[in-house]
Amino acid sequence: MKHTHHHFLITLGALVTVLVVALYFYMSNAITNMTDAVVSAKGEAVNLQIGNTMDAKLKKLYSGSEGDWEKLYSAFVPADNVVPFIAALEAIGPRVGGAVSVASIDSTAPEAGSLAVNGYVNAKVTASGSWASVIKIIELIENMPYKVTISNVRLDQSNSVVVADKTGGASKQIAGWVAAFDVSAVKSI
Repeated sequence: MKHTHHHFLITLGALVTVLVVALYFYMSNAITNMTDAVVSAKGEAVNLQIGNTMDAKLKKLYSGSEGDWEKLYSAFVPADNVVPFIAALEAIGPRVGGAVSVASIDSTAPEAGSLAVNGYVNAKVTASGSWASVIKIIELIENMPYKVTISNVRLDQSNSVVVADKTGGASKQIAGWVAAFDVSAVKSI
């Protein structure tokens, strides 16, 4: 009987050893999975923190630029307010001793289906006066507080041009220059 008792102990020892080895591998696998989950969670937390920092910076930039939005919109000619734009063009001439006239005006809307919300105001303009006043008129139109583009500039010397007195006096005829050009301004719709 002693002989079978040893087999039972050896079998019990082998079963306990197999159970301990299986438990070791199970625990090792569980710890590895938990470690991977912790590392992944830490990476996500870092990404969220970076994202939150970026969001905070963007929100700060957004709130800090709200005052500049009005300035941006003032750079466009309002769709329902084109007449003051024409008046502003024509008012430049007398201020510098020349004359400005708008020959034609065309207002375009954005293309159908376009995501743009802006159209254009296109004008054919003639400026006359001395060389200095004609160049100053072009410069002042180009630097109007709108998004303005001047194109197709043609300068001709003239024997006789009508100009207004800078002080608001009567108009007079002088020998001078005539500039014809196109003015395009972005129009906000």
